[in-house]
Amino acid sequence: MAIHDGHRQRMYEKAEKGVLAEHEWLEVLLFNAIPRRNTNDIAHALIAQFGSVAKVFFASSEELQKVPGVGASVAAQIRAIGHFFTQYCESREPTYEIPFETNEFISFVKATYKDLAVEVLDVYLLDGAGYVEQRRRFSAQSIASVQVVPEGITSFILSEGASGVVLVHNHPFGSAIPSDSDNLLTKNCQVLCSLNNRLLCDHLIYAPDGVYSYYLGGDLPRMSRKYSIDGILR
Repeated sequence: MAIHDGHRQRMYEKAEKGVLAEHEWLEVLLFNAIPRRNTNDIAHALIAQFGSVAKVFFASSEELQKVPGVGASVAAQIRAIGHFFTQYCESREPTYEIPFETNEFISFVKATYKDLAVEVLDVYLLDGAGYVEQRRRFSAQSIASVQVVPEGITSFILSEGASGVVLVHNHPFGSAIPSDSDNLLTKNCQVLCSLNNRLLCDHLIYAPDGVYSYYLGGDLPRMSRKYSIDGILR
């Protein structure tokens, strides 16, 4: 039996009971990446470097490898876990179960996006009655940017049955004030929706200082008039 086998078995048993401390969960996740070494000290070092377990999983490979004991393969596994969480665990169907209305939806946005450590863009599709029927997440796993593939958003917005679209994204460490890229995204989506008989209902930006609504702020009504198919053809 290897020197760490007994310790690892005890950790697995604690994991089954759900009684691991935060650093111990990270320690267990590193077992397969580092099979012949105590991962406790590396888990502590990672948390000390990045400030929390969540931020560990969204650090870049280069940043991770600056921590002693973390090589390329370990960094790759940590990144893979972070990517899996973002794409699959956090992208589960939303639990917003009433027809869309901006003021009510803002409360949902505050509760849903307050703990995200990376910037994401979520596209919500509404059915004819205004209920959320699908959501898809676009993320670059960065604290300051979102990677949006135009073809990906286009094909999703054109999903059969969708009649309305709501964009939500976050500024984890900044202000909710829209950036130039936020405005460009909104304009492009407005044009896309207008061309394909979809209604862009709102674009909401969450930040620690509040939530900005393009609809309530008056930007979306102006864009709708200017960037609708009727406005473009005039």
